[in-house]
Order: sequence, then C-alpha cells, then structure tokens
Amino acid sequence: MSESEDRNEAVAKDKAKARKPFGKGKRLGEETVGDLMGRAIHESLFFIGVFAVVAIVVGYMFVGWPGIWSAVIATLTTVMFCLSNPLLVAVLSRLHLRPAAYLTWFLLGWLIKVGICFVVLLAIQRQTWLDAKLCAIFIAVGAGIILLAEMHTAATSRVPYVDPPTRRKDDSGIGD
Repeated sequence: MSESEDRNEAVAKDKAKARKPFGKGKRLGEETVGDLMGRAIHESLFFIGVFAVVAIVVGYMFVGWPGIWSAVIATLTTVMFCLSNPLLVAVLSRLHLRPAAYLTWFLLGWLIKVGICFVVLLAIQRQTWLDAKLCAIFIAVGAGIILLAEMHTAATSRVPYVDPPTRRKDDSGIGD
C-alpha cells in the first residue's frame, strides 16, 4: 500500500469512529457549534422518543383516551422545546455577537419557549378531549428532560471558548 492509501484508510477509520453514537468525542478545538447542536438534537430526540412511549402508556393507564391525547400534545410541545434551542443557537452563532448580547438573545429564546408553554396550557384548559392536568404534568416533565439533555451536552462539550489566533503571511515576525 502506498502512503496516501494508508492515510485515506486512517481518515476513513477516524470518521467511522467519530460517527459512533457513544464513541469517544473529538479532541479539544475540533468540535464546532454545529457538532454540539447536532449532538443535543440527537440526545433530545432519543429522550423524547422514550418520553412519548412512556407518556402514552401512563396516560392511557390513568385516564384512557384523553390521556393519550394529553401525551401527544405534551410530546409536540416538548419537540418544540427540543428543536427551537439548536435553531436559535445556529442563528445566533452566525451573527458574531458579543457574549452578553448572545446570552441576552439566548435567554429571551427560553422566555419565549416558556411563554408558548403557557399559551398551550391556557388553550387546553377547558378541552374535554384531553386531561389538562395530566398534559401539564407531561409538558413539565418533557421540558425538564430537554433541559437535562441540553445541560448534559453543554457539560460534556469540547468547544473552545475562544477562537485560536490565525497567522497572517506578513505576521511571521521575521525582519521586523
């Protein structure tokens, strides 16, 4: 084998290793915000799937069909929680904001999500085709699951806080 074939094979092995769902993460400085948000979505959707199945079973056991509808509405609200945060981070990371402005917009996004939850809870309050109390409990549990998944992703991320300095061709320091 030639040297380039060995290198291509090594790169293919590294890519395959990086795709493993629970494999070793990238080294410091190699993980991007896109990688981080992709991992957050992946983990959140896994937990939402488990949450949806458990909520449907529990809802049916306690209330019957209205419990199933409560679980469906809560799962849809939880999916909104799951997908809005990575979307917000993707938009904000392209704006190159100062950290204080970034945090302000990020927290405003969370306030909007909480506001949407209150609107959903107010909308389902007098509905007879679902159980409003059970739906509220499911929404709170779903939001907590998403919050825990995002905290886990943030705590285990390896995104550097600063960009590494780049060298310009004329900034070599020779001949000053």
